[in-house]
Amino acid sequence: MNDQTTIGQAAAAGALPFAEAKKAGHLLFISGQIGVETEFGQEVRHVMENIGRVLQGHGLGYSHLVNVTIYLTDMASYGEMNKVYSEFFRDGFPTRVCIAVKELAMHAKIEISAIASLS
Repeated sequence: MNDQTTIGQAAAAGALPFAEAKKAGHLLFISGQIGVETEFGQEVRHVMENIGRVLQGHGLGYSHLVNVTIYLTDMASYGEMNKVYSEFFRDGFPTRVCIAVKELAMHAKIEISAIASLS
């Protein structure tokens, strides 16, 4: 996996031991997405674009998200994360939880997993 490959892309290619997304009933579960960028706002944007790519691959958009879980390595970034995150929603927000963690894969500063409705 090189620096330009996302964890989700590596999982989809079978390089990591999890699925990028999995359907169950009327829901789509999206594995945690990260973006490896030097500037935090760009990292958040990359994560959200990764989620958008997965959604689009299933014929869905951000409005189909019903729940997200956000992992941050520094809660001091909470405000900046909210600013960028908010740009991706036009029809209201999904439910969510935000959790502070010690560290994330590939030295990411943020990871987001999501659940979307297929209907």
